[in-house]
Amino acid sequence: MSETTPVSLRRQHTKERLLAAATELFAERSVQAASVEEICERAGFTRGAFYSNFDSKDELVLELVRQRGAQLVEITQQALSLIPAERIDEDALSSILSRINAVLAAGAAMDGNWVVVRAELQLYAHRNPELRPALAEATYAVASLAAAEIGAALQRQNATLRIPLNQLIITMDAYFDRMRSYEILGGDAYPLVPWQEGLEHLVRALVVFPEADA
Repeated sequence: MSETTPVSLRRQHTKERLLAAATELFAERSVQAASVEEICERAGFTRGAFYSNFDSKDELVLELVRQRGAQLVEITQQALSLIPAERIDEDALSSILSRINAVLAAGAAMDGNWVVVRAELQLYAHRNPELRPALAEATYAVASLAAAEIGAALQRQNATLRIPLNQLIITMDAYFDRMRSYEILGGDAYPLVPWQEGLEHLVRALVVFPEADA
C-alpha cells in the first residue's frame, strides 16, 4: 500500500494539472481548437503523460464534465445543509439565504471561466454527435443529484413548489448561467440586480413555506 500510494498521488496530480490546463485552453481557444499538444504544453507534461491518463481529448472532456458535476453537487450539499430541520420564518429565511449565497459564491458554480468552458463543451457536443450521449448522461446525473438534495431540504421544511422540481433545477441553472454571462460580457457597464438578490426573489416566488403556527 505505502509503495503504490505516492504513484497514485502523482498520477492524480498529473490528471488534475491536465484538466486545469485544458479548462484554460478551452476558454481561450474553444474545445475544437485546443489540441492535445497544447494541453500538454500548458500543463508542463509530454504526450505520454496525457495518454497515460486519457485515451483521447474526448475522454478528457467527459472527465472534466464529471469532475465539475461532482463539485457542483458538493457545493449544493454544503449550501442546503444550512437549512435547518426545524421550521423557519420569514426573518430566518433571509439570513439562511444569505449564508447559502456565500457558499455558492465561493464554489465552482460561480467560476467565470467555467461559464465559458461549459458553453464550449455544449457546442463541442453539438458538433460531435458521438459525444452527446455520454455528455448528456453526466449532465443529467448532476441534475438528478441536485434535485434529490433540494427535494430533501424542501421536505424537511414541509415546503412545496409552485412548479415541478425538475423545472426548478432548470430555472436555477439557467439563472446562474445567464447572470454570470451578463457579468462577464457587461462588467460594470450595465446595472444588474445582484445574483444573490435575484436568487432570493426566485426562492420566494417559487417555494411555498407553510404558514407559522398561530
